[in-house]
Amino acid sequence: MSDDTYENPLEAIWNDQPLSDDPDEFLNWFRSLTKTQQVLFPTHWLCAEVYNGGFHQYFHNSTGLHAPEAIRGFQELGLSDIAEIVKQAISVFGPDFPRERDKRVESLDSFEGDDRTEWDPFSELDEVFYSAIKIPGAPDLCDDDRFTVAAKEYIKASN
Repeated sequence: MSDDTYENPLEAIWNDQPLSDDPDEFLNWFRSLTKTQQVLFPTHWLCAEVYNGGFHQYFHNSTGLHAPEAIRGFQELGLSDIAEIVKQAISVFGPDFPRERDKRVESLDSFEGDDRTEWDPFSELDEVFYSAIKIPGAPDLCDDDRFTVAAKEYIKASN
C-alpha cells in the first residue's frame, strides 16, 4: 500500500483479528492494539460494511460487534456527526447493545415486510450516513470521503 493511505497501521493486524463472534475474545484482542489501530480498525470496518450493504449488513455481520468502538473512533477522528449517526443505528437494538451476533440477527429478523422500509430499520439512516460522510462538492464516485481524509490526517498527526 502507498504511504498516503490510512490503512498502513492496519496491515499488521488484518489477519490477526479473532475469527469467532465472541465479544470477550474480540475485546481482549482489541485492547492489545495501538491507539491508532483502535481508532482506525472499527471505523474502517463500519464504513466498508455500510458502503457495501448499509447498517443492516454491518450489524448482521460479525463486524457489527465493534460498533461502540467505532463511535469512539469517529469521535477521535473529529467526526462526531458520524458518531451520532452510529449511535442512532445502535439505538435500534434498545438500551443494551447486543455484541453477540446471534442476538443482533434475531433482533433484525424481527422486522418483517416486503418493502425495505419495513424489514430494514436503517434504510433512512443509511442515506443520512452516505450524505454526511461525503465530502461536500465531491463527485459521487470520489475515492475519498470525510472518513478517509480524517483518517489520513490522524495518521499524519500521530507520527
